[in-house]
Amino acid sequence: MSRRSTILAAVLSLAPVFSAASIAMPMGGSFTGRVDSQTPQVLGPNEVKLRQTASGINTGPGTPLDGAQVQWVETVTLKNGQGPVEGTITFTTPGGSTSSRYKGTVTTDGQGRVTASGTYRDGPATGEFAGTKGNGTFSLAYSSKTEFAGQWQGEVTLPGQKSSKR
Repeated sequence: MSRRSTILAAVLSLAPVFSAASIAMPMGGSFTGRVDSQTPQVLGPNEVKLRQTASGINTGPGTPLDGAQVQWVETVTLKNGQGPVEGTITFTTPGGSTSSRYKGTVTTDGQGRVTASGTYRDGPATGEFAGTKGNGTFSLAYSSKTEFAGQWQGEVTLPGQKSSKR
């Protein structure tokens, strides 16, 4: 090691280093929700476009989103009970909020049970969640015409915390 490298290493080891390093980690949760409003638009025989909002609660013990209030705003286009869904889900806690865009597929089976699954990508966030990035999958099932439950999981990078390294 050269003298210059040795001096540089010594100076760096004495000075505090601030790191905003963020680490991607698996994260997930479960949610329950209830449709708050629904606006149907008939597109044709057995085809309808629904714009709906819903609200609920997220649970994810040990995660920053445990107990978060959840809001959904989405559009579902169904032909014979099947079709695409896309929208935005927002999790809000006392410390901030984070929103994700999602896309997926809604399926209705022969007994009338409605399920959905798809993918999400994190978007705008505020407060302690500002800078959050991630993506993953979700699935849900309706237990009535207005109530549903589901889960999500993915890789999330939370904003780094400044820390001193000595």
